[in-house]
Amino acid sequence: MPGYACARFGGEGACPEDTHQPETVEGRAIAAAGPELFHQRRIGPGGYAGLDLPACLALMEAQGVPPRIATLLLPHWETGLLEAAARMRERNGAE
Repeated sequence: MPGYACARFGGEGACPEDTHQPETVEGRAIAAAGPELFHQRRIGPGGYAGLDLPACLALMEAQGVPPRIATLLLPHWETGLLEAAARMRERNGAE
């Protein structure tokens, strides 16, 4: 069954939910906390500016993810969100 992203974007190409599925328990915990992490975003004049990493680290620690692991993984999660936001702005013609 294709993931949410596959269905949302018409199933074109490899589904990022399948292709980039985390392999570790901690990675899966961070991926599962995606909606909660998304609400810890920083917004600037140009739109989405990244995650409030201290808030995300506290959230991950409360969910049992070791802080050292979350500290290593969250910047990559943030980079992916920033890249996705930039692509969406390009598609929508916004600057």
